[in-house]
Amino acid sequence: MLTRKVVSNASPLSYASKIGFLETLVKLYGKILIPPAVYNEAIEKGAEKRAADALVLEEAVREGRLQIAELNERARTEIQVLAKMHDISIGEAEAIALAKQVKAEPLIIDERSGTLAARVWGLKTVGLLGAIIEAMYEGIITFEELKIYYNRLIETEFRLKHQDYMKAMELAEKVWRKLRERGQTGIK
Repeated sequence: MLTRKVVSNASPLSYASKIGFLETLVKLYGKILIPPAVYNEAIEKGAEKRAADALVLEEAVREGRLQIAELNERARTEIQVLAKMHDISIGEAEAIALAKQVKAEPLIIDERSGTLAARVWGLKTVGLLGAIIEAMYEGIITFEELKIYYNRLIETEFRLKHQDYMKAMELAEKVWRKLRERGQTGIK
């Protein structure tokens, strides 16, 4: 398990939970930090709707795998600037501000506008598809498991353009081939 600070926005956690990838995400990154707005969006609002993924995420918070992190004063002022300048949600703005505050590497975020805003603010980002590839690269899952997770994502309401799926699969296959060439295809 790597010992870096990782922050996540709501949707990657919700979808990771829906496809059974949350435990693997925690194996990959260790404890994942979330700001209060992400907790509200992914867990509190989800629980109101009786969403199964919200219950899984709530349990992860109780067990300490997800940790709610408070924003400092500087981060709180940045939230308003982020939301207005980049036309993103408060959850995305808080996730970006928290990632900047704790010097997270990476910020797990899927929304295009939020990803672009985070990159403008100098943050390294990864989406859920990229995190799945990274889990394979680190030997936590196999290429076959990666394909299962990708297929599960397609079966959800995860917004994924066909061309983005194809690009992600091409990258995954390229990584898999390199791992095979090095003889590193076993699970750690």
